[in-house]
Amino acid sequence: MKRFRSVDNGVDPMIIGAMNSPKNSLVEEIQLFGEMGFDFVEVTIEHPSATPEKIMANKKTIMDAFHSYNFGVLTHYPWYFSVAHPYSRIQDAIVQEFAKAFDAASELGAKKATIHTEFLPSGIQDRPIHVAKTIETVKRLSKEASERGLQLLIENFNQGSFSIKEFKTLFSELDIGMTLDIGHASTSEGEGMNNYLAQFKKRISHVHLHDNDRRSDQHLPLGAGKIDMPKAVSELKSFYDGTITLEIHSSDREYLKIGKDKLEILWYGREHHERNKNYQQPKK
Repeated sequence: MKRFRSVDNGVDPMIIGAMNSPKNSLVEEIQLFGEMGFDFVEVTIEHPSATPEKIMANKKTIMDAFHSYNFGVLTHYPWYFSVAHPYSRIQDAIVQEFAKAFDAASELGAKKATIHTEFLPSGIQDRPIHVAKTIETVKRLSKEASERGLQLLIENFNQGSFSIKEFKTLFSELDIGMTLDIGHASTSEGEGMNNYLAQFKKRISHVHLHDNDRRSDQHLPLGAGKIDMPKAVSELKSFYDGTITLEIHSSDREYLKIGKDKLEILWYGREHHERNKNYQQPKK
């Protein structure tokens, strides 16, 4: 069973989740994260092992695994699903795939759905068209998500994909939230976490956290790169107290548990972390 974290700060706690690798069995990923003591799973509904069809075919087993750890569920969608494709029929087909994934998310009981900005090379179409197509598609996706009880969130990547200025335009036309990816914001083309906070603090409904060398998007374990994690966590904690997913891409999954411990220490302090650890894993 899930070990509940003790919280004595009088408010809802920051909670830490992990994201499944779509290459692995979703049930086995849930079990792994449960034994590591995470609070929720952010399910990336994605080929090859976590497609909508496979999720629906194994729904009972998946839900049993969630319930056994008392897990909350968030959802995430493939980065390669275009939102500004220059060919309208292709974009229509991708919206249909999003809708199928939203159906699966709703069946899992998810309430939040994170999509990405466009990853096609920026030179394919003029920038105003790129922005207009993004807004048009995200409006469609917001409607599809809302009909299924999902809050649509859009994730930052870099200014080539969608800049802070362009996000301001999008948010002026759409009442949706943001998933702040601190790792993405901290790359050489990411425009900086502080600049996102200055503009969109009230929009942030979820956070992704991972490390890098401050140049490229590497999804390293916390502390393995050059992001000033104590500073980043301190700035986040000053206004935010919600869900944070450790989006660490490593074949050694122990880095997830190490990252969870690091984040808890940075957020609550070492003494509180040790007290929680003893609470979660009491002596026999």
